[in-house]
Amino acid sequence: MIRNLILDWSGTLADDLGAVITATNRVMAHYDKPPFTREQFREVFQLPYTEFYRNILPDTPLHELQALYLEHFPEDDQHEVPMIEHAREFLQFAQETGRRMFVCSSAPLEHVQAQAETNGVAHFFEHLHCGVIDKCGHVHELLRQHHLLPQETAFIGDMRHDILAGKAGGLITIGTATGYESVTTLMSAEPDILVKNLSALTQLMRPPIPSHA
Repeated sequence: MIRNLILDWSGTLADDLGAVITATNRVMAHYDKPPFTREQFREVFQLPYTEFYRNILPDTPLHELQALYLEHFPEDDQHEVPMIEHAREFLQFAQETGRRMFVCSSAPLEHVQAQAETNGVAHFFEHLHCGVIDKCGHVHELLRQHHLLPQETAFIGDMRHDILAGKAGGLITIGTATGYESVTTLMSAEPDILVKNLSALTQLMRPPIPSHA
């Protein structure tokens, strides 16, 4: 039984793709680089995000890029980031069925906190592990810190890196086709389960109705 859920934030729970592209394009403009269209960004973006920036701005120090990104992601944009469709209902279902929930995200902690509070979902999570560059390495610390058994824990995300992180920790891996990567790209990481959205995952995790036949 899945008793614990480690959830990615961006593209899995929060629909922040538009805001992230806007902030990234502001960083690109700072270096006189052309902006990304939505399709271009989805094609080239990858995690760890250090690899993404190494490819597009190879001569720029990471700490400088991180500071610029935070500067160009205005506070007002946080309030315009909605939850992914069906995410709130899934979190409610998981809480009602006694699952423990954690966020593991590369997004900055201040962004995730602000978005979670604005959308009224912060109370669902025991802990927010944010600003994580390499989830594959961090997953072991997360399991240890919260005393989670791998065989009772699922990692849910919308990108290959989420699936690879779950595999690194020996977890059940669940891909959701709601975020940054296409289904074809996501499936290349071979998740144990792929769902079109979190409503479908709720149905999969819901106990079957006993037969009276």
